[in-house]
Amino acid sequence: MAVASEDNVYHSSNATYRALGSPHKADQEALLGKLLDYPAPGLQRPEDRFNGAYIIFFSLGIGGLLPWNFFVTAKEYWAFKLRNCSSLASGMDSEDTDILNYFESYLAVASTVPSLLCLAANFLLVNRVQVHVRVLASLSVSLAIFVVMIVLVKVDTSSWTRGFFTVTIVCMAIVSGSSTIFNSSVYGLTGSFPMRNAQALISGTT
Repeated sequence: MAVASEDNVYHSSNATYRALGSPHKADQEALLGKLLDYPAPGLQRPEDRFNGAYIIFFSLGIGGLLPWNFFVTAKEYWAFKLRNCSSLASGMDSEDTDILNYFESYLAVASTVPSLLCLAANFLLVNRVQVHVRVLASLSVSLAIFVVMIVLVKVDTSSWTRGFFTVTIVCMAIVSGSSTIFNSSVYGLTGSFPMRNAQALISGTT
């Protein structure tokens, strides 16, 4: 049986609830500010002049998956670098052929497993490491790996094809993990901004 108190709060045997007609301006304004993409009455929100925040989040969405796309789309480059020029006369052995034929499968495994592990790590560290530290650290790691891969473009790897393959897989795993931490951190950061900024981030990743 529910019993009503003076402030329209009803108490039952297993619950406490409030009448719909009772005024709660602060709660209603907070809920209105979350549902709508403009501030509720009494709330102040900085104006996004020249759509600067929107452009920044769109750029962050583009940069989140850009390193991974470099690895996936450069098929001709990998086919050239992973050939064994030292054994052209005698033909490629079975292991070199396996590396060349299933290289994309190796990339998929090297990107999926670290992403899962880094996503769990980011979930555990979300309240221990500040978001700007996670974002800047992941960007720095991706930039360092990108510099390494640019240097390897100019290096003749025909005499150490398997070593180059190992370095590439390790770099792919590191880039995938850093990209996962970066994307999950930025997505969490958009929760403090209007919904249109989250839409900009999603548009940049697609």
